[in-house]
Amino acid sequence: MTDDLRINGERLISDLRDLAEIGGTPDGGVNRPALSDADLAARDWFAQRATEAGLEVRRDGAGNISAVLPAADPAARSVLFGSHLDTVPFGGRYDGALGVVAALEVLRTVREAGLRLPVHLEAVSFTDEEGTWLSLFGSRAAAGELTAEELAQPRGMAAEFNRRLEAAGLTREGILAARRDPAAVKAWVEVHIEQGTRLEDSGTDIGVVTGIVGIASYWLTFVGRADHAGTTPMNRRLDALLGVAEFLRQARELIANRFPEGVMNCGIVEIAPGAFNIVPARARLALEFRHSDPHRFEAMREALLSLALHVVEIEGLGLEVEQVGVHPPVMLHRDVLTAIEAACDALGLSSTRLPSYAGHDTQAMAAIAPAGMFFVPSIGGASHSAREATSDEDCVNAGNVLLHAVLRLASQP
Repeated sequence: MTDDLRINGERLISDLRDLAEIGGTPDGGVNRPALSDADLAARDWFAQRATEAGLEVRRDGAGNISAVLPAADPAARSVLFGSHLDTVPFGGRYDGALGVVAALEVLRTVREAGLRLPVHLEAVSFTDEEGTWLSLFGSRAAAGELTAEELAQPRGMAAEFNRRLEAAGLTREGILAARRDPAAVKAWVEVHIEQGTRLEDSGTDIGVVTGIVGIASYWLTFVGRADHAGTTPMNRRLDALLGVAEFLRQARELIANRFPEGVMNCGIVEIAPGAFNIVPARARLALEFRHSDPHRFEAMREALLSLALHVVEIEGLGLEVEQVGVHPPVMLHRDVLTAIEAACDALGLSSTRLPSYAGHDTQAMAAIAPAGMFFVPSIGGASHSAREATSDEDCVNAGNVLLHAVLRLASQP
């Protein structure tokens, strides 16, 4: 019986602290962007820990790295679980890292217990979940969703991207060939910090994720006319920035009134020509919006783009729309959610179902396997900063729930 089996909590916490030293910052955060020297060092740390534990280490063409506990039958399917080791610039020590360290600890626990399972167990760390170069880079490569066109247009400078790929020993051909065979994957599970306060506010131990929001991003460029800011009357200006301001005001009201469960953000505004004494001729706006319901997600997209067209018509401006990326909402698999909830019950931990408003590797993996995910509380909801924190107790809970969920999935027909 495995009901009494538990991970080594002290070892998990020690690993988290050691990992946080790689790319660690003076304020207690971590700066480990994908394919940076720190990120490559973290990958080597993971491989070394896995090797020391007697596990197989595998790397694919996209740089994804796995620790594997093989089944007796080489033809057996695999239960995969993990997350990512990269961070946003000057981020925190738990986002992604907890999921990878917990997955490694699950493998060590199963191996040390001498369990013989009918499936391969594989702890995975995916490349560039945070999107330094391409959003969900490694997991989308594993799912066969990355394209040559995307690889030709990374978010950062192409020359630097090429240099970092070479440093990591990666090629475009290898990345595009990294797709996993769906028939060989039995399930995927990810544990992650919540990055919000729903669990903390309710005093709940575990959040079982029902689905992951769709995320769409666009550049909207409002086009006006440059004029002298002193001699052009206010009522004769074609002010591109005024169009942006009016769009933002109305968009906030639109989301609050029509899509209360959705969110939007405008994080960048670029103005040209950009001077005190010139009426703005062009104002470029970075728009992002999210919703967990597929139909409402599409309705949000139509409503926001229609609003932009309405604003430029009223203000006498032009509009240029560039789609940057669209990741539709993903609903997670009931069998995996049930396994997570059963693990919580067996461990005496409280749980609740909730959606994820952040993107994760799980949404890519759901395309090739029954996929599930769960959260543990974030202190104060802080994330993507050095303030990011999760208690040691909750980190250990993460490892134990992952362990028992994986064991349940491994034993299912």
